[in-house]
Amino acid sequence: MSASEILDGLWYLAALSNELKPGAMLRRVLFGGPVVFGRTKAGEVFALRDVCPHRAAPLSAGRLCEIGGESAVECPYHAWAFRTTDGKCAAIPALHSEEKRDPSTIATKRYGLHEANGLVWIYHGEGMPETPPPDIGLAAGCRPKTVTIVEAKGPFDEAVIGLVDPAHTPTVHKQWWWREGAPRRDKTKNYEPTPLGMKIPAHAPSSNTRIYKFIGGAPTTEIEFRLPSLRLEHIRSGKRRILGLTTMSPTEPGTTRIVHVIFWDFALLDLIMPIAQSMADDFLAQDGAILTLQNDNLSRIDHRPLYFGDADEPAKWYLKLKRAFAQRKENGGFTNPLSPAELRWRT
Repeated sequence: MSASEILDGLWYLAALSNELKPGAMLRRVLFGGPVVFGRTKAGEVFALRDVCPHRAAPLSAGRLCEIGGESAVECPYHAWAFRTTDGKCAAIPALHSEEKRDPSTIATKRYGLHEANGLVWIYHGEGMPETPPPDIGLAAGCRPKTVTIVEAKGPFDEAVIGLVDPAHTPTVHKQWWWREGAPRRDKTKNYEPTPLGMKIPAHAPSSNTRIYKFIGGAPTTEIEFRLPSLRLEHIRSGKRRILGLTTMSPTEPGTTRIVHVIFWDFALLDLIMPIAQSMADDFLAQDGAILTLQNDNLSRIDHRPLYFGDADEPAKWYLKLKRAFAQRKENGGFTNPLSPAELRWRT
């Protein structure tokens, strides 16, 4: 995984809130390196580089403790301890009592985190965050109803392009409740630029997609993509609301963690939650499978993508957005390079 593949200065989904238990720690590889996540006894989430600066032991194999009234992570090898608030070393037990050296001059990297709506976001970059944490437009008490996680192989960009690619849907996703057997139809969609991406404004959903009929009424859907790798689909019908959020985070080199969560606010769906979970699992598994198949070829050959027709324009726009954000410092800031556009395809 090269540094150029992954944009810094942005937020990626790191964990689900319920994965981080008070007093416990979780090791996860992100951006190609080890990170230890945890939640203090006071309920605060934290993330540190999961490498002790002393002898490289994983801090996640140690324990949470308190030193001087502050929460810290104790290394399992020599019990060096690092504060969860700033990553600075708070204790080196082997130092002689008359030693004058200051342990706090040693530190492991601390990552910025933001927790909201049952999701924990991590900032990838140095210094103060350049961009605000993702706001997905939900009230503070909303939590995911279903969660699906897939580890997909292949280049990160290819995985993210799947979030904006409309043409693969009728081929890859074949479920009776989606559009299996439904004929393709001409579609025309309007796109608008947003601060960090693009969106299709609220519109009537495709009539050949059966799932929308279950919602009832006259639903509308708004589909948005945001850098680095977020897709939000807001479905509204009267007072009913559903949000489908898909995010991608780079983990090991050549591997992407895809997380799809669904929020809703009407009781009827609560009654069929296990069915909804199974449907979401099947849907995302199909995306993971095609990415793995694609990667088998990409890992063996030098292939340049071929983009053809309006359905491939969003993929080109993603790469254009990414280039513009990567060059923001040279250009004096990020300006969305996209313009409003109308695209036509069959799906």
